[in-house]
Amino acid sequence: MTIMRKGPEAFHSLHRHGFVRVATATPRVRPADVSFNRDAVIAEARRAHDAKADLVVFPELCVSSYAIDDLHMQTALLDAVEAALALIVEASAKLAPALLVGAPLRHEGRLYNCAVVISRGHILGIVPKSFLPNYRESTKSAGSPRGAA
Repeated sequence: MTIMRKGPEAFHSLHRHGFVRVATATPRVRPADVSFNRDAVIAEARRAHDAKADLVVFPELCVSSYAIDDLHMQTALLDAVEAALALIVEASAKLAPALLVGAPLRHEGRLYNCAVVISRGHILGIVPKSFLPNYRESTKSAGSPRGAA
């Protein structure tokens, strides 16, 4: 429940006028070093919280980082990504901003390049990438069967 202030100070609240403060974060990441990337995402989320952001948008695949070819097809990496997301969700419980975090996720035997919407200790939604460029990235973006090239 949001309590709206009254008086002249209420006019100066950006939320009162229907605005939100959006932050973009580009954490330093390492390919396939999911623990390092997870910690970087959490650190940037905390920084955005301290800056009073309402939403933090992270890069595509920032939990795993982009990699050459089929690294995203490896079960060990995908398991690590799911575990990292669980810890990011847990850390978000104490943070005000909603987080939009990029990660490769499996569903029914297919791999998706997703944006995961996280807020206050919960995953609110998962959005698979829908625009697929005409280069090799498309083999790991829009629900390709694992192992497809």
